[in-house]
Amino acid sequence: MGQGEMDTARCEVIRIDDVETLDSSATDRLAALAREGVTGELVCSCPGGRMQAYLQHGRVAWASDPRHQRAFTAHLKEHAGVRTADIETVVDECRTTKRPIGESLIAHGVATEDQVRAALRHQIGLALHVGTCPGGGEITFVTRDWGEYDLRFTFSASELIEEEERAARAAAAAEPDGRKR
Repeated sequence: MGQGEMDTARCEVIRIDDVETLDSSATDRLAALAREGVTGELVCSCPGGRMQAYLQHGRVAWASDPRHQRAFTAHLKEHAGVRTADIETVVDECRTTKRPIGESLIAHGVATEDQVRAALRHQIGLALHVGTCPGGGEITFVTRDWGEYDLRFTFSASELIEEEERAARAAAAAEPDGRKR
């Protein structure tokens, strides 16, 4: 596919026990794109949800969904003690410089590499679960190049998919009060 070309297919959401997640066609498509080493944006959208994942040379650089727009910064605040004012200062700078937020947070000493990786991984994990999507949507891939992200902050698609499937099964095996069945 050339720059900006679109590839669209039908997507569904399936249940792994009691957890709704991207269906096998969406995860298969993500894995196939990763194996091809593509750079671009994969979008899975349906009436109840939307997920966007950006791949850089076949690795997931970021993913987001409308229900968890601030997951990255919320994770940094909660788990790394990063102050809102510090994040806002760096975000404002990044809007001007177009530099990735995570890398800038590290450069300014606001967060560590491990903290940024954990927050990014958390946001990607949330986005991979469409959640309320009843199915009947579309998967679209558009070749895009939004610049280079540091490889330290990208993730293997196959590992992400495997981790999310394990997490979904573990969550489904737990009772609402946290006890295993």
